[in-house]
Amino acid sequence: MAITAFSGAAALTSLSVLFVMLGTINPYHRPEVPSLGALAVIFVATYVVSETHDIEFGLDALRFTLIEGALAIIRILPPAFVLLTAMLLRTSFRKRPEDPLLALLESESG
Repeated sequence: MAITAFSGAAALTSLSVLFVMLGTINPYHRPEVPSLGALAVIFVATYVVSETHDIEFGLDALRFTLIEGALAIIRILPPAFVLLTAMLLRTSFRKRPEDPLLALLESESG
């Protein structure tokens, strides 16, 4: 189900944001608002998944949400790699335009 995959991916991304906030704490850093926003996204995503799949809202729903998010991201990777490969091949085989500055440099050196 698409809503489950989206909610899981949002929760997994928000969990990553929380880990980054935890890892970058310093005296000049104010992580309260981004951390509360990430927690809110995790709670809303877990609630949506628990209501969609008739699971009690709690750790089981959170685990199910994060697993669905990881699986959704894994399902997206092969098409993303195909698209990236096509873009890199197109860039690699494209002929670069002639640069007048390089021609001037070659004429001065020889």
